[in-house]
Amino acid sequence: MDVHIEEEMISEYVNKIQALAVLALYGQNVDSPIKSVISEACYFLLRQRSDATANLLAFKSRLTKMGNDAHYSLPEYKKPLEYAASLVAIH
Repeated sequence: MDVHIEEEMISEYVNKIQALAVLALYGQNVDSPIKSVISEACYFLLRQRSDATANLLAFKSRLTKMGNDAHYSLPEYKKPLEYAASLVAIH
């Protein structure tokens, strides 16, 4: 069985989280906006015709990878990415 991943939608939400992580570099508290974006992303990814679990796994994986790849000298950038990934619940 071929699994279809909603790459464009995932990229859109990853970009939103990344933009919030940049704002965190400037001292803004982005926890609440991150919760909103993750909630919206999960809602829409679960309602696609494609495999919801695969979409959520791909989304969480991209966020986790970005957090892992963030330079250690940028903890203010890394934390929001890790936080966002932790909010993606896969059932």
